Formats: sequence, structure tokens, C-alpha cells
Amino acid sequence: MKGTLHVILGTPGSERRSVLSKSNSSNDSELSYFLLPEELKDESLPHSLWDWDESQFRFDRIEDESAEEFFLFFSNNLNLADQFEATLSILESEDGLGVGRVIVFINSKLLVDNNDQITTWIDAATHFADAVCFSHRENDNAAHIAKCKERYESMRYPLETYLLGKKKDPPLERILSPSARRISHVFDPEDLLDPEDSPTNDPYLSRQPNGKRQRPIPTPFAS
Repeated sequence: MKGTLHVILGTPGSERRSVLSKSNSSNDSELSYFLLPEELKDESLPHSLWDWDESQFRFDRIEDESAEEFFLFFSNNLNLADQFEATLSILESEDGLGVGRVIVFINSKLLVDNNDQITTWIDAATHFADAVCFSHRENDNAAHIAKCKERYESMRYPLETYLLGKKKDPPLERILSPSARRISHVFDPEDLLDPEDSPTNDPYLSRQPNGKRQRPIPTPFAS
């Protein structure tokens, strides 16, 4: 693979595939290619499926070699930290591939539940994210969206937030902007990293002596 790899996280029903599919609807000649887990298979998209093998992503053959932009969709059946480590392995093995943005899509209906596991999952996802996109905004969840946004503003997270409307096209040019806005340093070039900012020291990737994560991430959407 050569080009840009965007990492896509999302809650169930967050519309992440349909939103990003619009990247292939413009007059731009650059093709966006979707790397999907089996549970998100979509024949309407140019895609390859991936398998999880020995804690690594294993891809089907990418059929369109003209692709220069890739969307790697994480699975909600697997741990986020494990998938981020596997993404680092991809970037290390593919010389012509660079990381673009880490984007989190949230179905705003889920915020109303105030579920602790979902909140912990979102906290972990936003730690790595450049942008968060809220879908399905309605009157009964508007205050919950505002509270969620204020939470990360108060924590001084530099990430961008977007409300995805039903009638307007998503601002993909801004959402996919190459500028990094994430607080995590795991994707930073090694020569620019301080030792304490290395991936092994990231609070969600680092491990205790017994092998368990320092800050475990739940899998509240596993099926």
C-alpha cells in the first residue's frame, strides 16, 4: 500500500461508512479504498476485508492499485489498544504508507444512556483521535453532545468535533485534513519523540509487569 491511511473508529449506527463513502463521490481522481472487518462488509464500496491473525491485520488482496487513500475500519469486537498496535505494525512494514487522521464516529443516541463502559471507550478513542463526528443529533441528545464536547475541551484535547446533519453533506475536506490534532504521540515520527512519548509509554498501550494494560479499554459494543 502507498498513500495515506486514515484510522476509523465508531460506535454502532454511527454512519461512518456512509459518510466516508462520499469521498468517492467528488470529482477528485484519488480513489478512497476501504479496509473493513467482516461485520462491516459493504459490497457497494471499493474494499478489502481484513482478518485478525496473531494480533495483526491480515488483508485480502487490494484489487485497485490506483488507490492512494485508505480507510482502516477498526472492529468493535476487538480491543482498541491491540488494533492500534497492529496499525503501527502496518505503518512500519509499508514504506510508502503514512498515517492520515484518526477519526471517531459517535451515534449520539448512545450518549443518553450515560453508560460507564461506553464513556470509558469514548475516552480511550478520543485520546488517539484527531476528529470526532457526532451523528443522529436530536433534541433529546443535544445536551449530551454538548456535555461530551465540553468534557474534552476541559481536558484541553486539541481534537476537532463535527455535527453531521441529515440534509447537508459532511465537510470531508476538513474532517480528512492532514493536520494532526491528536493528543497521543503514538503516530509521531520516532526522531521527534521524547522517550516518555514512545508508543510503549502511551497510557492506553503501556503494560504492567503482569502483561495487563495500564489503562484497560472495554469492548462495550462486542457482539
